[in-house]
Amino acid sequence: MNNNENTSLLKPHTVITGHANADFDAIASMVAASKLYPGSVLIFPGSKEWAVNSFFMQGASFLFEFHVPKEVDFSEVTTLVVVDTKQKSRLAHIAEVFKNKALKIHVYDHHPASADDLEADFECTKMWGATVSILIHKLMEQKIELSRDEATLLGIGIYE
Repeated sequence: MNNNENTSLLKPHTVITGHANADFDAIASMVAASKLYPGSVLIFPGSKEWAVNSFFMQGASFLFEFHVPKEVDFSEVTTLVVVDTKQKSRLAHIAEVFKNKALKIHVYDHHPASADDLEADFECTKMWGATVSILIHKLMEQKIELSRDEATLLGIGIYE
């Protein structure tokens, strides 16, 4: 990559992503986490689910400011927020960020532990039905309000 290409990339300090083959819980959890981490950049992990891809392509990427990994300079990232998974193998789309030696990792998840789990600096795991439910409780504790669109998406994440 030449310097001209690199200057057009986003250079966030905090990125938020979910697992590859994202479902609505992962997408909704990313949006909820963005309310807890203002100024963060959402990285769309891709999905094999038709409904999620359709939702993303028909406007969610703009409405909620999702980005794809190739739009981000991961060398500037100091905090990685991972939702709906703890497994490093499900984060291949952001593998480059793990090169950052001082990277802080925050995890919000509802899945049981596995041998592939990330070593997180902060972890909030509850064996609840959806990760977005965990994040909604955090938003309520901090009295963070949601827009109608955000509330609708979070509701879809719980429903799915």
